[in-house]
Amino acid sequence: MATIQTLEAQTRTVTGKKVKHLRTQSLIPATVYGKGFEPQNIQVRDRAFQLLYRQTGKTALINLVIDGTPSAVFVQAVQRHPLKRDIIHIDFKVVNLKIAVHVEVPVVAVGESPLVARGDALINHALGIVMVEALPAELPQHIEVDISPLTSIEKSIHVRDIPPSNSYKILTDPNTVLISLTQIRAITVDDSILDNATPAEPELIRRPRADDEA
Repeated sequence: MATIQTLEAQTRTVTGKKVKHLRTQSLIPATVYGKGFEPQNIQVRDRAFQLLYRQTGKTALINLVIDGTPSAVFVQAVQRHPLKRDIIHIDFKVVNLKIAVHVEVPVVAVGESPLVARGDALINHALGIVMVEALPAELPQHIEVDISPLTSIEKSIHVRDIPPSNSYKILTDPNTVLISLTQIRAITVDDSILDNATPAEPELIRRPRADDEA
């Protein structure tokens, strides 16, 4: 379980089109909501959130302190400017630490396949996320999958190959392919095999005589 990060926030009174003035002050407008929690408009520091979000993403629990009052939240959604890609709004979802949640968790490939190392194949991420059930504080930020067993192009890694955990349960179909290989060139044959191979006798093609064509 990763360390829970803290983010300071303040109640926001500015709404509508006026929120663009907040962004000129390096503030991001946001909304907090959840079961049994009255939706609340807040604002957070742009730089503080950017640094935190790089570490947490959407799968790590955050201690959101609003005007001194803490709440356990996840980042539910991040809205960006279509051209500048600046963050223009954030949705935080309040969670109950005693109730399990269902969250999509990224799958990260670790290790090295011999075929990829030789340049004979590329990694194909057939499925980059899996659905996980866990208590909010036990949710993994990502799940590592060892690809070193991929020693031939026919092999693949399935959800069932992920080692079981006492902290979370994977809900995705166990037969789903996570990672496979794509061949990018023919597998080379050992030169010694070619050297020892018996050359085939050339086929003799007889040119037909004129009377055969008649």
